[in-house]
Amino acid sequence: MHNSHQLRPIGDFSLFTQLAWTRKALAIFLGVSRKALVKAQKILLAERFEDEIMVRGIPTRIIFNYGFFSFTKKIKNKRREILAPHPDVQKIFRALGDKLYKPSRIHKKAFGFVKKRSILLAAKSLLGNRHFFSFDIASAFPSITEEMVRKTLQRLRIETYLIDPLVWIVTHYYNQERRLPQGSSCSPVLMNLVYRPMCDEIERVCKAAGIDWFVYADDFHFAAENVSPEIKAKLLAIPPRYGFSIKKEKTHDNLGKTIPHLLGLTIIDEKIHLKRKTKKKFRQLLYCACQNESSISPKKINGIIASIRQVYGPEKNWPGWLLKDWLKYQQHIGGNYAKNIN
Repeated sequence: MHNSHQLRPIGDFSLFTQLAWTRKALAIFLGVSRKALVKAQKILLAERFEDEIMVRGIPTRIIFNYGFFSFTKKIKNKRREILAPHPDVQKIFRALGDKLYKPSRIHKKAFGFVKKRSILLAAKSLLGNRHFFSFDIASAFPSITEEMVRKTLQRLRIETYLIDPLVWIVTHYYNQERRLPQGSSCSPVLMNLVYRPMCDEIERVCKAAGIDWFVYADDFHFAAENVSPEIKAKLLAIPPRYGFSIKKEKTHDNLGKTIPHLLGLTIIDEKIHLKRKTKKKFRQLLYCACQNESSISPKKINGIIASIRQVYGPEKNWPGWLLKDWLKYQQHIGGNYAKNIN
């Protein structure tokens, strides 16, 4: 007897139907409770969701639009719009980031958001070269479209019926198109995974030309004894083939003549230093903290010292003036630095 019933692909059904049918499987895949996933999906589906959350330790009433509230952050004298997810949504993002994160999936030359791959190690990988060249991808996270995320999940061999719901969960509307949001805890992992095929092609070009390179987040840096105009053109042509644009104003070339600057660091005499501007900023903060201890939080001072130690190592290796300012601060707080941090 002929059977007239045929199974239809899950992609033929609406997203809401897919979310309902895959909820249990998604919860198992992410390693979260079904209740937590339902709550996050409810917030993501809501055009307006008002809730009280903790912001810097203070209960704050905030309105979320489709799971996010936006704020403007000033970074290096430029204003950047940040989308901050609701804490219950962030839990799901964090679970997905942990699920997808494996250093073996990320290109070996990608140093951003990868454990045990620091800015210092990235900079050290370029030592011994004279000619430095770099470029940035424009609008780093929002430049990654839902289709890029979908192809990445397919490449990772995620179950087909989970892909569309996952893509919807991790993307957000930008100018009527779903893209990767800045502020989600899984966006950095997805960025590295999306970049992998592009990095593979860059690696082939650089290896053939004898060029050292790395990428940190959306910053690509290259170094050699000489980077020819032809190789530069080849490298600059790669991102557009993968759907990315390059910031012209952030494309730099020292032509082998000037001091190279990268990721807030400077290379002088084959040694890595903090940029002069960064040193000056750190000195000012330490000075302000000495004048008024409560003006700068111990947590911020801890971050400054961690940055200095990352570049210069133990205190005995610090530049004299920087060590002097640090010792003054320690003396000012009466040696209770560790106590204050905790």
